[in-house]
Amino acid sequence: MTTASADPGNAFDRLHPGVQRWIYEQRWDRLRSVQAHSVGPILDGQDVVIAAATASGKTEAAWLPICSRLADQEIKKQPGIKALYLGPLKALINDQHLRLEPLGERIDVPVHPWHGDVAGGRKRTLMKNPDGILLITPESLEAMFVREGHRLPAVFAGLQYFVVDELHDFIGTERGAQLQSLMHRLELAIRRRVPRIGLSATLSDLAVAADFLRPGHGQLASIIDNPGGDIAEIKLQLRGYVKTDPKAATVEVSPDDEAPIHANDARSIAEHLYATLRGKDNLVFANKRSAVEAYVDILHGMSEDRSVPNEFFPHHGNLSKEYREDVERRLRALDTPTTAVCTSTLEMGIDIGSTDAVAQIGAPYSVAALRQRLGRSGRRDQPAILRIYVSEGELTERTPPADQLRAQLVQSIAMVELMLKDRWFEPPNTSALHLSTLTQQILSMIAQHGGATAQQLYTTLCGTGPFSRVDKATFVDLLSDLGTSELLTQSSDGLLLHGERGDQLVNHYSFYTAFQTADEYRLVTRGRTLGSIPVDYPVLVGGLLIFAGRRWQVVDVDSRSRIIELTRSSGGRPPMFSGGGGEVADLVRQRMRSIYESSDVPVYLNNEAQGLLDQARASYRRLGLDQHPIVAWGNDTLVFCWRGDRILNTLAVALNNAGLRVSLDGVALQINDSTAEDALTVLRNLAAKSEPDPEILAASVGNKHRDKYDEYLSDHLLAKAYAAHSLDVPGAWSTLRDLSTAEFGIESILLDDHPSPAAPTYPRLGETPFAVIDLETTGFAGHLDDRVIEIAIVHTDPHGHITGQWSTLVNPGRGAGPTQIHGLHSDDLANAPYFAELTDWLTGLLAARVVVAHNAAYDLTFLTTEYERADVEPPDWATLCTLELNRRLGATDSLALGSCCAAHGITLNAGHTALGDATATAHLLQACLSHASSLGMLDFPSLGSEKPLPLADQLPTPATPRLLPRRIY
Repeated sequence: MTTASADPGNAFDRLHPGVQRWIYEQRWDRLRSVQAHSVGPILDGQDVVIAAATASGKTEAAWLPICSRLADQEIKKQPGIKALYLGPLKALINDQHLRLEPLGERIDVPVHPWHGDVAGGRKRTLMKNPDGILLITPESLEAMFVREGHRLPAVFAGLQYFVVDELHDFIGTERGAQLQSLMHRLELAIRRRVPRIGLSATLSDLAVAADFLRPGHGQLASIIDNPGGDIAEIKLQLRGYVKTDPKAATVEVSPDDEAPIHANDARSIAEHLYATLRGKDNLVFANKRSAVEAYVDILHGMSEDRSVPNEFFPHHGNLSKEYREDVERRLRALDTPTTAVCTSTLEMGIDIGSTDAVAQIGAPYSVAALRQRLGRSGRRDQPAILRIYVSEGELTERTPPADQLRAQLVQSIAMVELMLKDRWFEPPNTSALHLSTLTQQILSMIAQHGGATAQQLYTTLCGTGPFSRVDKATFVDLLSDLGTSELLTQSSDGLLLHGERGDQLVNHYSFYTAFQTADEYRLVTRGRTLGSIPVDYPVLVGGLLIFAGRRWQVVDVDSRSRIIELTRSSGGRPPMFSGGGGEVADLVRQRMRSIYESSDVPVYLNNEAQGLLDQARASYRRLGLDQHPIVAWGNDTLVFCWRGDRILNTLAVALNNAGLRVSLDGVALQINDSTAEDALTVLRNLAAKSEPDPEILAASVGNKHRDKYDEYLSDHLLAKAYAAHSLDVPGAWSTLRDLSTAEFGIESILLDDHPSPAAPTYPRLGETPFAVIDLETTGFAGHLDDRVIEIAIVHTDPHGHITGQWSTLVNPGRGAGPTQIHGLHSDDLANAPYFAELTDWLTGLLAARVVVAHNAAYDLTFLTTEYERADVEPPDWATLCTLELNRRLGATDSLALGSCCAAHGITLNAGHTALGDATATAHLLQACLSHASSLGMLDFPSLGSEKPLPLADQLPTPATPRLLPRRIY
């Protein structure tokens, strides 16, 4: 890797006369610094990484010298596409087309956009007479390889440059591995090296970026590292709010369905947004699409109440292309003040003109995203303006320790400081093996060439290609798995071909993406498409929703065509969308700890935010976290490591493997039903051992499915992939060694100045009945995107005798996951109810009962997450875990359900079905209750259950929804 050393002083003179004339026509008085430094390395044919701030002119920094080379008559004579732009979004391609077409016309070089919205006739014409600049997504280029693979050498014969926009968005991702593979395979197709240019505003490690651009040769790339500096002036404010009603959803429908009722914090935030942003062009970033719709609804309502034109519009990926482009046009126009409330769709470099201010609602997911969003603010020679709005729940006597710490506020402060003081961004996770994308590329190569040998595939993709972390032994195992799954078959001469399942995958339009895509319904009103919503959002005729900044009523649902017809309404609520934030980095959590222990108050906090920070620091001291990282809380123990999510995940896996039941609770590890002393003993025992093999540790994870084609991989390969991507064993064991010297803290700390809660009702052994549950799920990570696909409830009397049972499949709105484990396929779930349809019924079935499960922490965590996705407050159930109960009884060495049942003489029928496992667990409960009674264990605390029953006034009247039990053959 080298820093650009070409003399920028003569950069303009090196540009083609046609390009020079175009610059004059723009009335530029000079090239910007980043543009001048880029001319020499690009014209000299080097790989170049351009790391410069948003709106610094880095797009022109790449294209001015590229177009100068393409304008050369000798280059023009060569057949084929001359420059290939690869961008992550169709909107970026459309934007680049608008920006480049005038420059291309000046030098007589055509510019072609290529994506799903471009007419087929236009694409066919280009394939017959390829020339100029092609703007395309990786997915569309993948489709070219599959459909037109034999033609690519001719189509790209004259290729001079690759240009990768928003480079940071690809590094370390499955989509990035696909991009690397496609560039490498295209160079092999035309049999020569092509210079690669990468553009980004938020690169944390330029060496990593350069090596991503050309794996194994990053040291040869030229780096243009933001010459000319960063944003000159920033005006920043972080505003704090308190949500006084923690049960209120962001938007709920009032009983008369006339108007949404918004939570107090959302309305207060919207009031400030309205007062400060109206009359200008702004971007407001919300972390969720449902929040986008909620805030637009409030702001639009304020405009109507004041009888002024609405200036607030939503912008997110589920809105139709036409709607998003209309909002973008409004932002570019000089005479239409517009505030777009958006997700990351406007985070990247789409040209929307200059915006006056940027707002961020909620703690940002990453420092890089915050910096990218900040870069969207500030007209030329004007300061950038950033307002961050953070809402925390009201403190009560029941507020858990992790929430007492005001973590969202402190995380926001930490990210601001890392961005402005340290100029730091999160390093990408480049350790993944990308076996799912390698599977896709194997199938794609076979489609391109009509077949390939194992050696050809390995040499192209791994030996000299971007999957160099995959060794030969792993590659052989992968081919074996793909053969077993019928993705591949081998001819008599050794050629690998598509198997039956492989043919089906490659011939489906979804093959071209390296990532999973959700099934969705299209929302239509009067023949006009508004956008789409996930199929897992329950929609019934007569239902109300908020979408595209308006309120609607559902008049028809066509499940076959997946179309929902809408008409305008006065009430509604925004739909829930899947997806969430990324991992929080290690340095962010460490900076959070330093903020808790500091007395400095950032000057950019308003009075309310300062008060929240004071509360956070007081809670930190009251919990004793300034002295020790371990806090006992009721039956549970919390461990505050102040490490990133990857290390926390590794610790959770290791501690679960050591016999504890651990879940992630934001900044803390929650060890369920364990005293602080017992937890500390396990931590010290683990710290004293040598670091385990990551693959052996990963093998203990219940479900490791994460990426699109993981379902075709053996558990052995899944463990390899999981260990590489999701575990940090050295970091975790370093943390364990630090924790092993700790003492535990104060137990069951309550907050001062709060009234005592109502006296709880505790279950009584022999009097309180039970509800036994079991879930089947798409995977292990309920806190991310895995979902419940089957649920069963078995009622028993207080002595464990079965009195009733219910079960249903659940539509997860995504793939079924590990079919080989639970035996369910996506087709089985297509007509099942969504979880949101089941919450009232389920709550009623569990009311006034102790909820029992085998490994209750796992099932209840999934259940709670599904309630939250459905926008329903989950009851705080009293629970009993038969796994933990068997541990206490010492009935068997193995605590697996099958082993526990066998030890008590119980037959487990229909294992890995929810009803089969729940029924077996009910019989196991009865046997354990009898055994416990003989040992003198006569109350619930002795069995490991100490929670009270949920308050009766929290429980809805149960209703029977549509159920779809599993068909057992």
